[in-house]
Amino acid sequence: MLPDFAPRLRAFAEVIVRIGLNHQPGQRLLIAEPYELQGVARSAEVIVDEVRAAASGAGCVPAAVEIIWGDSQQLRDFAARQDWRGFARLVEKHAVTMRQYVSNGDALLFLQGSQPTLLDGVAAEQVAELRRIGWEYFGPVAQMLMNGATNWTVAPAPSPEWAQAVYDDLTEPQRLDALWSEVFAACRIGLTPTGANALTADALAAWRTHLAGLRLTRDQLNAQRHRTVRFQGDGTDLTVTLPAGHVWCTAQLTTRTGVEFVANLPTEEIFTLPGRDSAHGKVRVARPVNFGGVEIAGIELEFKAGQVTAAAARRNAPLLEQLLATDEGAVRLGEVALVPHPTSLGRSGRLFRHALLDENTANHIALGESYGFCLKGPDRGAANRSLIHVDLPLDARVTLG
Repeated sequence: MLPDFAPRLRAFAEVIVRIGLNHQPGQRLLIAEPYELQGVARSAEVIVDEVRAAASGAGCVPAAVEIIWGDSQQLRDFAARQDWRGFARLVEKHAVTMRQYVSNGDALLFLQGSQPTLLDGVAAEQVAELRRIGWEYFGPVAQMLMNGATNWTVAPAPSPEWAQAVYDDLTEPQRLDALWSEVFAACRIGLTPTGANALTADALAAWRTHLAGLRLTRDQLNAQRHRTVRFQGDGTDLTVTLPAGHVWCTAQLTTRTGVEFVANLPTEEIFTLPGRDSAHGKVRVARPVNFGGVEIAGIELEFKAGQVTAAAARRNAPLLEQLLATDEGAVRLGEVALVPHPTSLGRSGRLFRHALLDENTANHIALGESYGFCLKGPDRGAANRSLIHVDLPLDARVTLG
């Protein structure tokens, strides 16, 4: 274990509670993971304990923290038996709990790990059906959150399984430490200075400075009113048109009651939505995409009039076909995002096999659902709608026109 693990973990929890959630006195807290495992992995218990303590310091009584735990074997069993009814009952139960917290104005923390081999060997159709059912129930909750119903955040949850996938070149005892070190660095948790309290104070100050810088760049982009974004790189030459009412945003959001929060940690991006019919060209995705517990690698896509017209993948191509067939909006883009400055994640040269970390290494696009708050004005038809939102990191430079 890292020699300074305990104080850095404590600082990580404080960043989650005070920067990510901006937890308010009296709020309850639900800790869940509705993306892949349909519950928090037991390996994240060490984070849960520290978050519980940090939330208590922010005015949340320990009894008001609830955790939805996940079960990877149960998930495989649902897929293997094609027990869609049983799986639907599970995710519906979780969605009901999440809606209760959202409707009450409480806070939600999504601790997201990565298990890129979770459903290896399961047919692509069955993996896609699990994902579809999951988003059928979580999608309405996500819409409530995106519309400012309450404060929430997503944070990475390192685990031995995830560390094995990223650091298989290291010895087993080194892997988890290496992953934690990278997560701490990405979340601006430095090495222990004069004491644990100073470490937390330094991390919180670093986040406030970083967020101010993102806001400044966001405001500059909104003032410039660019109409096109072009991505160019090895195997990539893609142009999209931005709607007249597009708005560049950051992960710093505000609830309808005025509570500011940061929707994911780490965050390095500034993003908006393209016109749903505008994408034209080709892309070569720079990193594997983990979709529902299976990794799709070597993705190449061609777009015409906004739609994917040709698709290929080096690994798990049938699952890519299933992903694109989810619904009418799955073949269109819902997001374009800029990562304006080099990041610790990008400098590492690692493939993190985790959507949140990989998207913050480089400029990227996303298939599927648009964020409605990125568009103002009458042209609401320019926004894409879909059950999915899948980020695709690109090794490409950006030209704004």
